[in-house]
Amino acid sequence: MYYRSFFAVPESVTAPDGTPSGAVRGFLEMATAFIKTNPAKEIVFAWDTDWRPQWRVDLISSYKAHRVDELAVEDGYEEIPDNLSPQISAIAQILDSIGIARVGQNDFEADDILGTLVNRVVKDAIVVTGDRDLFQLVRDRK
Repeated sequence: MYYRSFFAVPESVTAPDGTPSGAVRGFLEMATAFIKTNPAKEIVFAWDTDWRPQWRVDLISSYKAHRVDELAVEDGYEEIPDNLSPQISAIAQILDSIGIARVGQNDFEADDILGTLVNRVVKDAIVVTGDRDLFQLVRDRK
């Protein structure tokens, strides 16, 4: 959600001191709107500790290549927009400070975490994501 928010909110959205904050604003607006319309006993945000795990790149070299700069790939680094990284930290701090859990695991993406939670822990869950791969989690209620 924060990645999409980064690109959805204009770069002109900044804190009073000029710090980029569009991703923070967009993320919090989406989360707040969802929470208001879907009250739940528990809320957890699946967190990317690694948005492009190396083991996936080893299997499929083009995995998320559209998000990686060609020069950075040659150097072995992934490109994350300069203004996004500090906003990710800010979002994490906000969620932590208001007591909303973030769950992540090294070498896995947030979508992997969501899939695991839905299939192994919470059978009747509402999943909010922009990733169409997670449509496979949809089941009829019985």
